[in-house]
Amino acid sequence: MKIKSIFVVMLMSLLVLGGCSNSSSDNGKKSDKADNGKKQELQISAAASLTDVSKELKKEFEKEHKEAKVDFNYGGSGALRQQVESGAPVDVIMSANTKDVDILKNKKKAHDTYNYAKNNLVLIGEKDKDYHSVKDLKGNDKLALGQIETVPAGKYGKQYLEENDLWNTVKDKVIYAKDVKQVLNYVQKGNAQQGFVYKTDLYKNKKKIDNVKEIKQVKLSKPITYKAGATSDKKLAKKWMEFLKTDKAKQIIKDYQF
Repeated sequence: MKIKSIFVVMLMSLLVLGGCSNSSSDNGKKSDKADNGKKQELQISAAASLTDVSKELKKEFEKEHKEAKVDFNYGGSGALRQQVESGAPVDVIMSANTKDVDILKNKKKAHDTYNYAKNNLVLIGEKDKDYHSVKDLKGNDKLALGQIETVPAGKYGKQYLEENDLWNTVKDKVIYAKDVKQVLNYVQKGNAQQGFVYKTDLYKNKKKIDNVKEIKQVKLSKPITYKAGATSDKKLAKKWMEFLKTDKAKQIIKDYQF
C-alpha cells in the first residue's frame, strides 16, 4: 500500500510540474509576441529653438523607420546637458551650441557628434514701439534674456552687449528666462519691451510671426553653431545621427530658416 501511495503522489507531482511548465511556456510566447508589437522609443533632448523643426524631422524619421517612436524633451541646452550628466534616460541631445555636447563627449557621455545647423541672433521688440537698439530702453522698460548659465542665446546676447559696451547700460533692466521661447513670450505679452532670440524663433509653421518687431540681426565674433550627439548605445540613436546628415533632413532644417 505504501509503495502504491508513493507512486500516486509522484505521478501527481509530475503532472503538476508539467502543467506549470506548459503555462510558463505559453506566457513566454505571449510576452514575446507583445514585445515584438511594440515601437522602439527614442528619447531626444532638444534646444527650445528646435520645437517646430523637430516635429517635421520626427515625422520624416518615423516614416523611414516604422519601428521607431520619437519623443522630444525641450529646454535650455545647458539644462539638458546637466540632465544627461545626472543619468536621465536620453538617447540623443540636440544642442543650440557646441559647448554642451563637447562637454558630454569629453566625459564619454556623448558620441557620434555632428554640427547639424547654424542660426543667427536677433534683437526683437514690442511691435508698436519705435525701437532701434537697446539704447532706446527707458524708465521701467525690460530686456528679456535667456539664463546665461543654461541658455546659449542668453550667453550670446550678453556677449554681444559686452562686445559693444552696452552691458553696463542695460544690465539692471534684464529679466531672465528659462529658454528663448519664454523670451519671445515675454516680449509678445509686454512683460519685456525687448529681448534676444534666434532668427528661427520669428517663424511659426514656416511663416514669419507679426506680433513682435525684429529690430536687428546682431553680429557676433563667432557663428552660432548647433551640435548633436548620441547619448546612449541604442541603434536608433545612431540612426538618428545618420539621418541628420541626409539631404532630406538638411532641407527640412533649411526650410525652418536655419
